[in-house]
Amino acid sequence: MKKRLLALTLLTLLATLGCEKVSNSAKNIQSDWVGLDRKIEIYSCHTGQLLKTYLGSVRLNPDDKIAGSTSFLVDGKKLHTNLCYVVSEIGLKEAP
Repeated sequence: MKKRLLALTLLTLLATLGCEKVSNSAKNIQSDWVGLDRKIEIYSCHTGQLLKTYLGSVRLNPDDKIAGSTSFLVDGKKLHTNLCYVVSEIGLKEAP
């Protein structure tokens, strides 16, 4: 009985290792706890002009969600914006 339970557990674990949902969950946990190396580009919403770029360990700050604005933690410093932004992960190769 114990061998069957162990085999079933191992089979379930192996089946979910390559699963994209599990991979995304692990990435979200890493982002929430330690941050990820990311680049934030802040743009003017009216002209599309790049205003500022931030590089470093970035976490989303869900505690400060106010309608129309977003808050980030960049290297431990709070960035609050209501402008348009693009967040990209540094070192991640984009698929064509």
